[in-house]
Amino acid sequence: MSVTITVPDETTAGFVVATDRDPADLPAAIRQRLPGPFAAAVSIRLGSPRLMVTCHRAADSPWDLSGVTGADEDDADRVRQATRHVGVTSVLPVSDLPSGPHLARAAAMAVAESLCGVPVDVAADEVLPVTPFGRFDEFVLADNWLGASLPPYRNSGLCTAKEDDIDGCACVDLATRGLYRFGLPELEITGVACPHDLGALNVLRTTAQRLLPLGRHPGEHTLPAELMLTSVDFATYWGNHDSIWDDGPISIRLAEAAPGRLAIRPPADFPGTLNEWLWDELPPVLHELLSCEPDHSVPT
Repeated sequence: MSVTITVPDETTAGFVVATDRDPADLPAAIRQRLPGPFAAAVSIRLGSPRLMVTCHRAADSPWDLSGVTGADEDDADRVRQATRHVGVTSVLPVSDLPSGPHLARAAAMAVAESLCGVPVDVAADEVLPVTPFGRFDEFVLADNWLGASLPPYRNSGLCTAKEDDIDGCACVDLATRGLYRFGLPELEITGVACPHDLGALNVLRTTAQRLLPLGRHPGEHTLPAELMLTSVDFATYWGNHDSIWDDGPISIRLAEAAPGRLAIRPPADFPGTLNEWLWDELPPVLHELLSCEPDHSVPT
């Protein structure tokens, strides 16, 4: 059964910097800290709906950052204890994707640097890792845009299934947080057994990359009953030119899980369970690849 998604005319991307310092001339600080192409694009957009910077006392802030998490718990604590929030918001036509959110996040990172603050991705409710700005014309979905990551190993030790049991548990639920800012529904894959967590995550990543180009075209899009994921899709997710697996494409089925959310399922003609499909049908590399260094000048 086919699935229809609707890409809106506009999307919103938002980031917040939690700080204790009083903001001064933030537009100047942003321009000074960004590389030339970023700074030039900021100058054009800043002050318009495409790039707005607002400051609030934490007590009066429109953003609730109490649930923010981060790889460094100290950063998450700093977010919760900060006295000021500086928001960087971008409301933009989908034709401005993915460069619009890319630029808004770069501006938020520049604000954080100028105020010794902690940048937060509002969609993922997570602290943004400190990474180089890179090039304005290079966008890679793997650069912390999905808000999905591996869960704690074997459900933090609570899973009692045997490690080699293909279908011994259903501990792992994975979901994206942030695809909506690219005009797309969020994705989920649920009921995954612990041994297949990385494989399932890589299927989620590849599916997101496969759908990403649709987000630039507003209106209704009817997806085929079964979507084919290719090695090129997975490579492009990482910003890589080279094919990552040699076999043919993977067939998946998408179903509406909730408004604005699609579930990834095995193809209709697969006779077994989700976990059996993950084990039997995925290229081995999807169960093994944790990360991959990007090439340069990879088109989106």
